[in-house]
Amino acid sequence: MIRELPASPVGFMIEGSMSTETFRLRYLAKSVAGVPRDLIQTAVAQVRAIKPTVFIYNCTWVCDAQCEMCNNWKWGNRKEDMTLAQMDGVMDSPFWSDVENLNISGGEPTTRNDLPELVEMFHRRLPRMRKVGINTTGLTPQRAIPMLTRIVDFCGEKNLLVSIRVSIDGVGDMHDQVRNVKRGFDKANKTIEAMQTLAARSPHFQFGIASTIFAQNLDDARNIREWARSKNLDIVFNMLRFTDNMLHNSELETKIGFGSREEEFMREFFLDQVAGESILSGQSFMYLHYADMIANGYHRTMPCPFQRQGLLLNPNGELFYCENSAKLGNVLETPAGDLYFGASQLEGRETLKRETCPTCLSPCQVNVGAMKQVVPYVKFLRRAYKVKHDPTRHLKTLPDPVR
Repeated sequence: MIRELPASPVGFMIEGSMSTETFRLRYLAKSVAGVPRDLIQTAVAQVRAIKPTVFIYNCTWVCDAQCEMCNNWKWGNRKEDMTLAQMDGVMDSPFWSDVENLNISGGEPTTRNDLPELVEMFHRRLPRMRKVGINTTGLTPQRAIPMLTRIVDFCGEKNLLVSIRVSIDGVGDMHDQVRNVKRGFDKANKTIEAMQTLAARSPHFQFGIASTIFAQNLDDARNIREWARSKNLDIVFNMLRFTDNMLHNSELETKIGFGSREEEFMREFFLDQVAGESILSGQSFMYLHYADMIANGYHRTMPCPFQRQGLLLNPNGELFYCENSAKLGNVLETPAGDLYFGASQLEGRETLKRETCPTCLSPCQVNVGAMKQVVPYVKFLRRAYKVKHDPTRHLKTLPDPVR
């Protein structure tokens, strides 16, 4: 499964459900309570390395889809996935004690029979965790629905916020073609309907769908949006990116990369999304980021928490600072803290920030980055208000790229 944007807890569609609004208020309450700590951590991170606060765990590459824009399914090998016991051992360290936001992805997470136990383990090992996000294809509803229901109920018992998104990349046949699964749209809909019912009774649970836009489904983007609105579904649109650490798809860039037609369509489409979102929305922040990068030749204009506070772990134990960094090592061989704080690795992270971050398209955890870097977010709010009410001002107000 192509990994979608970790579900944005402060981003909501206009016609959001009551449970979504309740979720937003709960998340904002937790975030506001953590602002003093966030400000201190962000300041400290400018002068020395700090422990990670945002964490992406790709729990398996095994997948029930064969997506046109992602090659993770080709790498699926259950024998190489770390077991629950191995993961518990890896996480049994004070190194992980500051993690606040966790996203579990893949591959398809629900192909792991122990996914609920993994969530329970993370709750035990991550004392500061505010929210867990899970991305799913929803293509095997008979397995996904009971598994995800168990996770949502557990999180409710533990007062833990949980966000789940089902991937939808087209309406009807288009989704089936992108995912290469017969009746995939119908199967995913069964999961969607069950999760909507569950969200209606679970104020700690945010549910929605996520759609990755690229050349093949570009002309269906507005259909997806209208379909989501007709179903009262929160939706996040992601712009396809090419990264082997996350999607194993860099070889596809020449085949399905963006041309000028696709780029201009997406810039206008994302500006439409900005106009339809609250400017306080994390999704609005992300959509303006996409539009900016298309307009300025892919020079990043927004902050990223992974520059100083993020970590990515793949199924076989390989550890990375982010989806674009070099491999730090393997946590089955060396403790994660030793890899993360290693002198040569930290030097590599500085090189990454200088050479790769300025043109990185990834929106990973943009909402978290906004909360942890207040000044850039305030500047964004001022500009987003102008662009929201007059999209023609977009090009006139492009900010300077991040240095």
